[in-house]
Amino acid sequence: MDQKLFKQAVGSFASGVTVVTTRTAEGGDHGMTASAFSSLSLEPPLVLVCVQEKNQTHELLEAAGHFAVNILARDQEERSNRFAGGLVDADGNWQSWPAARDKFAGLDFNRGEACGGAALLAGCVAQLECRLEALLPGGDHGIFVGRVEAVHVAGGDPLLYAKGRYGGLA
Repeated sequence: MDQKLFKQAVGSFASGVTVVTTRTAEGGDHGMTASAFSSLSLEPPLVLVCVQEKNQTHELLEAAGHFAVNILARDQEERSNRFAGGLVDADGNWQSWPAARDKFAGLDFNRGEACGGAALLAGCVAQLECRLEALLPGGDHGIFVGRVEAVHVAGGDPLLYAKGRYGGLA
């Protein structure tokens, strides 16, 4: 099977964009952009997010045992890029996020009570506070199943992503 063709095919599937956040036992904040997110069950309320095993977030989510899912709004492309490890300069070119620069610096957020103090980013369409229910193998990814402990819904149009581009609802 051609991996490049596989990646192109699954990249054609439009998805919402989330930033998954967690707070370490030492009080450090961490977050990553994730489009591999889905609701899983209504009873009990479960969601899943897939995280590449070699990503630092994998280890941090497992250790923390809790996380928040911030469902980004249509106007939050910059936030998606920031937590994906980059930024887009004035000419539209992708630049790596500076290693010494805190991804949370300058952002407005609250601390979730039901998710161990993970960051709930301001301006999102919705936020889910989760406790880690299970970690399942998924090839080169871990499938983090979270039991939803609290929900916050602000409404608005979600940020969508497909074929390497952002978009919104028509």
